[in-house]
Formats: sequence, C-alpha cells, structure tokens
Amino acid sequence: MATPSDQTVSRRDILQILAALGFTGAAADRLAAAAAPTVSPDTLRGAASLLSGGFDDDRLRVAQAAVQRNLDQLQAVRDLELPDAVEPAPVFQVRRS
Repeated sequence: MATPSDQTVSRRDILQILAALGFTGAAADRLAAAAAPTVSPDTLRGAASLLSGGFDDDRLRVAQAAVQRNLDQLQAVRDLELPDAVEPAPVFQVRRS
C-alpha cells in the first residue's frame, strides 16, 4: 500500500496496517486514537509559510481554534459506532440546519 508523497495516510490505512500486525478491535482503536492530530501554532505557521503567507498572533489564535474545532467535530464522526448490519448510504447529502 504505497502512497505518493503528496498524500497522507488515512485513519482507515492505519487501522488496516494495525490489523495486518495483529492489532484488532479496541487495541487498534486506542492506538489509532493516540495518533489523532492536534493543531499547534507552529503547525499553522508552517502551513502559512508553505502558502507564501503568514499569520499575526491574533489571526493565529483564531485559526488555531477553528481548525481544532473542525478536527474535534471530525473525531466525533469517527467515534460514532454503527452496527455491522447498517449498510453504507448509496447517496450522501449534507443538510445544514
């Protein structure tokens, strides 16, 4: 499972690797959760420098809070446990309320 240098390894890839190594179930989930990303000011500064930009301290605080909030919301979706009997949705539409 080779990934090009411009792609990241997904959570699914990590779980497949752990399963191949013999880690399954709760142990694999704990190991994958331990690798959950967090956002630091240095991370955002690095991203800004790659985009030929920069952040002042006020904008950095706002950006860090927004990105961390998005990561936390995505983690809530990852933590959602569905029974194996639930079939994947053939169509997915985002509805904003």
